[in-house]
Amino acid sequence: MPEETVISDLNHFSQRASEKQAALVNPASGLANDYLNLFNEIVMLIEQLPTMPEFIEDIQAWHPVSYEDYFAYSPLPERNKALENYAALDADFRHKFETIVAELDTKAVGSVAAIRRCFKSNAAVDQNTLSDLCQKAGENLRKTLTRATSLVNYGTRRARETAQNRADRLLNGDMRKTG
Repeated sequence: MPEETVISDLNHFSQRASEKQAALVNPASGLANDYLNLFNEIVMLIEQLPTMPEFIEDIQAWHPVSYEDYFAYSPLPERNKALENYAALDADFRHKFETIVAELDTKAVGSVAAIRRCFKSNAAVDQNTLSDLCQKAGENLRKTLTRATSLVNYGTRRARETAQNRADRLLNGDMRKTG
């Protein structure tokens, strides 16, 4: 491989790494989507638990972490920028985000507690009960997580309406103009 190709590849890799660092904080909201991975992880563990019971230890070890603590201990190169932006957020917007995060925390902790009780009360866990519990917990968490994701991705602006959503809205007689 010619030396120019290797140098070009290294430059391309370096440029892509810089782009990823810059993309940590969403300019629409000033928040980093990476924080929501904490909640995506617990949802995935809960939803997979009925078929992968070895996840029980990971689920029981899960606990809420604040946005600030998440980035204070993060190895991500732009963590300081995430913390600076968070501190500079509009108070009302920050409160809205923290309210959704508090709801996620409550639902996740409640789901973990319910799963723990299910395992504690049954020497042989009833698969149907566990499956129902995990499905409902996952759906409940995903609803709130979707709201949090929308807030992080779009800030206070409304998400653009997809063609399918527009068609559904119009077919249902809702003529309000949206994004």
